[in-house]
Amino acid sequence: MISRLVKKIKNSLQALWHGFADTINANKKKSILGVFLALLLVIALTFLTLTVNSKIRAAQMDNLIYEDLPTKKIVPFSYGEGDKMINEKKAVSVMFAKPNQTETRKALQIIKQKEDELNRKFYYYPLVYQTLEIKNTYNIASDEVTFVFFQNGEEKNRFTLNSVKDPKENFIPELNRLPMWNIEVEENKK
Repeated sequence: MISRLVKKIKNSLQALWHGFADTINANKKKSILGVFLALLLVIALTFLTLTVNSKIRAAQMDNLIYEDLPTKKIVPFSYGEGDKMINEKKAVSVMFAKPNQTETRKALQIIKQKEDELNRKFYYYPLVYQTLEIKNTYNIASDEVTFVFFQNGEEKNRFTLNSVKDPKENFIPELNRLPMWNIEVEENKK
């Protein structure tokens, strides 16, 4: 019973294939043109998908994450531009954090309350897409809010919100000291 069914399906598929091959042989120019157009269509759809995907992600980040930033002193990276900016800027402080976690909300709340004490702008690198890649590149824990100072693309100093004792009092001063990595090095030399 099953073998007859398999044989019947096999014969039907062979008949379809032979009919397809005969049609192609009878109309070679049209067949080549059809294959070429189908290939162009596949390439165009692939390119469109890749382009639209990154634009959708950028729009999502703009609408869902960056609109809710409490101060102008937090500068969001454009989608896909974070690594480039870190490597190209002479000096840059960056906050790496998942936007929806409790620690991030805590950090943003403290920044909002003590915005006047913050002496510089810093960049926000949200851990939304490609989290594992970002985590491995910058050696960060994705469940922590990590602040890193880069000079000429090289990490010079870092701290996490969890490492700050009494964050309500000491977080902003620690953030202000982040770029002063060389002062600690000089003090250790003495």
